[in-house]
Amino acid sequence: MAFAPVVWYIALGSHSYIHYWFTYRELCVSIFALLTCLVKMQDGISEKDAIKRTKAEFTYLKRVCKKVTCKQMARIGNVAFIITMLPVAYLSFVNRASGDDYGYGVKTRAAWCISHSFMEVLKAACQTVEEYYYSWQGTWFSVFLFSLQPEVFSEKAYVITAFLMLSFWIGSTILLFRQLLYKELGLNKWSSVLITTLFLTINIQFIPSTKSSIFWYNGTIHYMLPFSMCQILLVCFLHYRKDYKFTYIAGITVIMFLLGGSNYQTALFALIAAAYTIIVNYSGQKDKRIFTLIIPIMMEVFGLIISMKAPGNRVRGGEQFGFSMTKGIKAIEASFIAGIKDIVGYCKEKPLVIVGLLLLFLIMAGAFKKMEEEKNRFFLFVHPLISIIALFCIYCAMQTPAIYADVAVSGGVYNTNYQVFLLTFSGILLIAAKKLADKSRLSYREFNIKLLLPGIFFCFITSAVCRSNMKESTLWVCLTYITSGQASEYKEQMELQTRLLMDENARDVVIPFVNDVQGPLMQMPVTDDPDAWTNVVTAQFYGKNSVKAMSRLKWQELYGNEKN
Repeated sequence: MAFAPVVWYIALGSHSYIHYWFTYRELCVSIFALLTCLVKMQDGISEKDAIKRTKAEFTYLKRVCKKVTCKQMARIGNVAFIITMLPVAYLSFVNRASGDDYGYGVKTRAAWCISHSFMEVLKAACQTVEEYYYSWQGTWFSVFLFSLQPEVFSEKAYVITAFLMLSFWIGSTILLFRQLLYKELGLNKWSSVLITTLFLTINIQFIPSTKSSIFWYNGTIHYMLPFSMCQILLVCFLHYRKDYKFTYIAGITVIMFLLGGSNYQTALFALIAAAYTIIVNYSGQKDKRIFTLIIPIMMEVFGLIISMKAPGNRVRGGEQFGFSMTKGIKAIEASFIAGIKDIVGYCKEKPLVIVGLLLLFLIMAGAFKKMEEEKNRFFLFVHPLISIIALFCIYCAMQTPAIYADVAVSGGVYNTNYQVFLLTFSGILLIAAKKLADKSRLSYREFNIKLLLPGIFFCFITSAVCRSNMKESTLWVCLTYITSGQASEYKEQMELQTRLLMDENARDVVIPFVNDVQGPLMQMPVTDDPDAWTNVVTAQFYGKNSVKAMSRLKWQELYGNEKN
């Protein structure tokens, strides 16, 4: 009887999801059935026998907890995580350059084709930075890397994009969580691994845009790489505040200077993180050496000034582009409202993310409880309430650049907002888990039985109810794209397009249309207008006079026999 509503939710998920405002009431049946069961278990037996039965059940649960270790769960989690990444790995071999990739790579590809010298390519990359600095945008570090997109060197090299970005993304997260959880807070090794794996799963599976986070080189370079650099920067901060080695301050300075030439969100994040490190460390240790972090802060500000002063920014942003104190204050105020709206949006549109965070909290609390003795370490969150407010402010601050610019933004902006949300709220959950573990008088086994296991069961039931949200996950989107046949069709179409564009005898190339709806992949198709931007940059990249597209059926009639 208790599981009847759960079966109903699974069998009629759409109905339950659409009419959630009253279908949730079916859970009253489950609650009533379970409570009735508990009462009936005690009927007809003495108080002494009831105590014995309760102790026996408690002993059985303890045995179950002993068999399922954190090490086992971590290993299972790692295997599950790898399996979910297999469709992404498959699509990396289908992935191809498009649009902006061609535009920024014109000079570097020409340099590589002529000289096959990497030094010449770097010179061409600097020329590209100069060109765009005056004509379009000032983010000099991003533009420099844009111009080195993989297809500059080989038409088959774009396959490395997904692997490269995932390596930065996953690697920087592992470094940060290992340093924070295992080395700083002294959590169990396998608890740290389990927390990291769960965090990465939530992060990757429900990232708003797979295009700008995994598959599209320009989007990943401008948003994912700088965010990964920020995570590495946090690791450097954690190291530097303890031993003040020159190696770390040098690395911090280089990273922050380069972030000054990337997107504004991560540049702002780095500045706030550096200021937070100075304040927290000095208030706790009174060591003035921490103020040497002012040097990398100044270097990043210098890089930002170079970026913001670019004449191309006015071309891209319009004549009204510029700094306004009044507009800045209003943007900061609006960022808090936007941040709260985003959280509400995540609760409504990504309920499995909230379930994942709840599960993350339970595992954190269990990990703190498992610590056999209190470690005499400097806890990063000096005052819990102040730290929670600070983390929330950091999250909201990521909204400010887009609000201030007041222009349409790419998917990478939403990706950064989402990633900082997960990172900062994981910090908040870490504080809450530490407090819960400290305040609880239960033993580790009792804690697992009375809190952890019921919590995991609740997360499982909620996940079953909200399973329709899985259709928005990276795994589901990639699998759908593969199993529908779109991936293989796209691969064939792009291989044909590349053969046509690589034909040295053709100067004015006509190619069949490619659909721009390509699931998780980015595609800016060539149009039937030779003067369209995508057509122009594609022609320039491949050294053609012109490029245009026509319907695939018509192209097959006119050119199919001679081109195939």
